Amino acid sequence: MIIAKSFNTKILFYILGLTISFIGFCFIPSIVTAYIFQEPTLIVFTFSLIFALVIGGSIMYANRKYPQSLTKKEGRAVVGLIWSIAPITASVPFLLLPQYFTSPINALFESFSGFTTTGSSILNNIESVPKSVLIWRALTQWIGGLGITLFIIMFMKNFRNGSNYLFNAEFTSIDKEKIHPHIKQTVSRIFLIYFSYTILAFILLFFGDMDTFTAICHSLSTISTGGFTTVNGNIGQFSSYTQYVIMGLMFLSGISYVLVYWLFKGKAEKLFKDEQTKIYTLIILFGTIILFISLFFFHDHNFVISLKSSLFHIVSVVSTTGYYMPEAEDFGLFAVVFIIILMFIGGSSSSSCTGLKIIRVIILYKYLQQSFKQMFHPRAVLPIRYNKVALVEEATGLVFGFFFLYLMIFILGAFTLTLLGNDFLPSIALSVSNLSNVGPVVGYISPETTYDTLNDGSKITLMILMIIGRLEIFSFLAMFSKSIWTKD
Repeated sequence: MIIAKSFNTKILFYILGLTISFIGFCFIPSIVTAYIFQEPTLIVFTFSLIFALVIGGSIMYANRKYPQSLTKKEGRAVVGLIWSIAPITASVPFLLLPQYFTSPINALFESFSGFTTTGSSILNNIESVPKSVLIWRALTQWIGGLGITLFIIMFMKNFRNGSNYLFNAEFTSIDKEKIHPHIKQTVSRIFLIYFSYTILAFILLFFGDMDTFTAICHSLSTISTGGFTTVNGNIGQFSSYTQYVIMGLMFLSGISYVLVYWLFKGKAEKLFKDEQTKIYTLIILFGTIILFISLFFFHDHNFVISLKSSLFHIVSVVSTTGYYMPEAEDFGLFAVVFIIILMFIGGSSSSSCTGLKIIRVIILYKYLQQSFKQMFHPRAVLPIRYNKVALVEEATGLVFGFFFLYLMIFILGAFTLTLLGNDFLPSIALSVSNLSNVGPVVGYISPETTYDTLNDGSKITLMILMIIGRLEIFSFLAMFSKSIWTKD
């Protein structure tokens, strides 16, 4: 890609250097973990830290006199590049551990899966992997769950309107309600909620059957709706208490951070009257009932196991976390297809969830409803409303454009995976699960069958789907648009 002279290259490279340096500092918890448990990976993470700081720091220094502004189109391109360079930098320790990540593709796959909070893994025996590596996997999801760009915004100084453009490029939802006029204040409050969730998760999990290390890793992976685990049996390896706690945390993480903020500010009506939150809850309730009927009446499971497994897997899929329990391996075709359909939807906007997002599904439904009414009342003015506020036509058009692109990319992904030698139905499941950043596919991926069994071409395809899904398509496509890199 040739960057035109009109593009603000200094700010671009400064932010990329800052991103690399930030990832470098994030290696510190793994260094501490390796030191505490006396793991040989200490030298690997120490080298990765030095490497990232030298490279990132050099780039920042060379571009330290960057302009204190950023255009809207530059913001989109920068966000896409941030999300591309961060997983590559984060894969350095994986690349240096070929005994666990047997090829560069596997190392990159694990890193991209982490940062996009997909949770797909190529590791066959997770319990044999050093703890310093496991906590790094969990950290990649925690960083990606909030959004790498939000961390970068917090570290940028005197950035004028640039923070605003980066924030809007990161969150391409229709609903862009802010909790503070200044973007940095909005970001800091979202981070406080995210961090508080993580502390709450650790405390609740620690009082169950998890030790300190396991509770830390799962609190990071659960709040980010990432789904990485530290045990071979996934969540089915833990007690019922832990499973119910994780269920609640996944549900909580699927709700908009903005609405949670207003809840703590004493404006609970904003949360309880929100259409998206209502539909999010209803989807989980009705989804649980449908899956329960399938498991209880058509499979050999008792009432309690069927109900718990149904609720767990529906919350896991709708929140795009991707955790699963042993019963998932016995799901019939109906249950698997039903779960795959739910993978498209995703959770709430302004949360760590991905997928289409419930707000877009609501608007799509209301548009179809409006079109049907318009057939019988052609002269009537029937605006589409969300939370009682009329939406402009441009917003509705963006939703339809996003939906169309989402379907096209899903179909193209499934078709490509089939051409690469995968069976048709698994290709469909893999395409939607990785595009929606859900991860493990119920019925196809289990503790005995990981993504390591796929060929390199399939892994590369899935990595592309992961990053497209996490960036919500537009910021990804912006990197390849000529208009982004040239002067208006």
